[in-house]
Amino acid sequence: MTRVVADTNIIISSVFWRGHPFEVIKRGVSGKCQLVTSAQILDEVARKLRGKFGFPEEGIQQLMDLLLTHCQVVDPTSTFDVVRDRTDNKIVECAVDGDAEFIVTGDNDLLELKEFRGIRIVTAKAFLQQFRQ
Repeated sequence: MTRVVADTNIIISSVFWRGHPFEVIKRGVSGKCQLVTSAQILDEVARKLRGKFGFPEEGIQQLMDLLLTHCQVVDPTSTFDVVRDRTDNKIVECAVDGDAEFIVTGDNDLLELKEFRGIRIVTAKAFLQQFRQ
């Protein structure tokens, strides 16, 4: 099964809009791919939903429960300094230690890498196109 790390913005976008990010997360929840995440990514999602969007705590907890149920949570031990925005290195570290095949993101700093250690770094739309062919 295809292993995928969705970055923070993909997860948050899936909460608010029914576009490509939603479809990526939906694939993972329905078992069509294996979503992989880390505590650092989940913490950032919760922090942004709370601080930037004023999302209610009950909604954050429901999302965390959903993700914890449908994602494999890894505890990355690798450290890399490969992304211009260093806060995004946690995404790469999760993908490497979680044996992911894809990182799905809309972040230009990550997309600029295109690939890291055999992990393809793609937009949600490009990821979904892989499975429509």
